[in-house]
Amino acid sequence: MLKRLFTGLILLGACTTTGFAQQKTAERAIVKSKTEIIFPQNINRSAGGDDEGNAGFGGPGGMESKSTVYFKGDLIKTHNESDFGNTMVIVDKRNRRTTTLREAMGRKTGFYSTEEDEEAMRKSMEARRDSIRQTRGQSVSNAANATTPEAEIVATSETKKIAGYNCKKAIIKTKSRQGEINETIVWYTPDFKIPGYPEAGNTGGGFGRGMRGQRGGFGIAGLDKIDGFIMGYDVSRSNGFKMHMEVTKVELDPVIDDKVFEVPKGYDIKPLSEMQQQFRRGRINEDNNN
Repeated sequence: MLKRLFTGLILLGACTTTGFAQQKTAERAIVKSKTEIIFPQNINRSAGGDDEGNAGFGGPGGMESKSTVYFKGDLIKTHNESDFGNTMVIVDKRNRRTTTLREAMGRKTGFYSTEEDEEAMRKSMEARRDSIRQTRGQSVSNAANATTPEAEIVATSETKKIAGYNCKKAIIKTKSRQGEINETIVWYTPDFKIPGYPEAGNTGGGFGRGMRGQRGGFGIAGLDKIDGFIMGYDVSRSNGFKMHMEVTKVELDPVIDDKVFEVPKGYDIKPLSEMQQQFRRGRINEDNNN
């Protein structure tokens, strides 16, 4: 009797372990992805972007890019290649420093920033957007009281395989300042997570960090609520903006040399504050010439 009871408990434990597989946390990873973006037709650079803060690109068009993200402890590097040029973002969380590099039209430029620098930049961008809205006669938000839009995660029963992983579909619903409900389709694998994601990585191949930089994926709220790793998403907005990202390859726990995260030579790298001053001077000259 005792022998049969003991055997039954062992089998029950085996079934429980099989039914609830433990999620893996990868301390090191290499993730490759591709991104396709369609820019809105009604947004221009001089207007400062749309009401949601998406940057203007001077007219309609699109972009395709490929990116590789390296994760290793407190170090994250994103390398992105597109028709707009090549970008590289190196995040050193231990020293709270981010270096952003860009190679385009034969020039190699870059800037470095701290978390305090990026927070100051966020407030400056918010103040500029409020000024634009005020000029248009629209309501102005209080930047001091501004909060990240609340995201609702809607689970679905749909699944598909991406880069060899069985992925689940979820829908992230958020409300814009105008009260419009936006939906983002997300595909994720519950098999593993990577520390530091989605604060960095999977943000439009690094392009997203350069343009928005706060929530990842061109400002997609709610990614941090997904219990797994994002393998793809589809963003579609009423102004015509569309973005499709999909992971093409994942390597978990590979050997990654620290040299991968070293800032390469040959770039003209300046502090973020100096880059902002140059940008403001260029914008003033552009406005004066119009």
